[in-house]
Amino acid sequence: MPEAGSRRVGSFVRLVHYWWPVALGWSIALVWNQVSERPVSHAGLAVLLWGILGAYSLDRLLDGSPPADPRWLRCLLVGAFTVSASVSLVYLTRLPAGTVAMIPLLAAIGFFYRRLKRYPLTKTVLVPAVWVWAGLALPAADGSWFGWRALRLPVAAPLMALFAAGCLLCDVKDAEADRRAGVRSLPAVFGIPATIAVATALAVAGALMAWLQQRTGLLVTGLALVGLGQWTTILMAGPAGALVVDLALTIPGVLIVAHLVR
Repeated sequence: MPEAGSRRVGSFVRLVHYWWPVALGWSIALVWNQVSERPVSHAGLAVLLWGILGAYSLDRLLDGSPPADPRWLRCLLVGAFTVSASVSLVYLTRLPAGTVAMIPLLAAIGFFYRRLKRYPLTKTVLVPAVWVWAGLALPAADGSWFGWRALRLPVAAPLMALFAAGCLLCDVKDAEADRRAGVRSLPAVFGIPATIAVATALAVAGALMAWLQQRTGLLVTGLALVGLGQWTTILMAGPAGALVVDLALTIPGVLIVAHLVR
């Protein structure tokens, strides 16, 4: 029983890790709402959140879930992808053409991601850029082509730095597996200490920009990521370590909902 209970807990932690990115999208949308002082597009937010759920569910299925994962978890991932794709298509019809123009590009990046992640700059630049682009432009749904207006907000710069730091910290746990698979991630190519140093520098830069812009939630996230960069044990703890990093990136949304930041 203790072993079976441990497997169930492990499967639950992995599921939360697989789907927590939905909370990250929600957090960025709240940051956009606070900065722009405009209402969030319900259709744009729906496409963002359901799209994240579907994309991450599909990615885990294509990567092959761990052998310890029970059948119910894999069925949940299949169901989540199917429902997410269907709901996203419905809400896409309610978005302006300029915003919808983003979707084929986002889909193409998602489709080729398994190949692109073999290059060092993918998770350092491309993944954070996609997160910030989609997270700001879809909730705005302002009709500008490819959401370029939302990307002009000053808050895009600290968000980019913080998400780049978070992606690098999440990569630490996969350093050895990436080397064996030939994936040229930063930890696999340059080692864990160098990766943590780069991630810490990005987190400090993001925190500094947030402080200059008086964005307390982002400042707290930057400081949290700096602290996590010194906690190698948790970063190496598989899905649990990556989940802790994702929790840190969700801090701005939590603080906004709790009315603790302006």
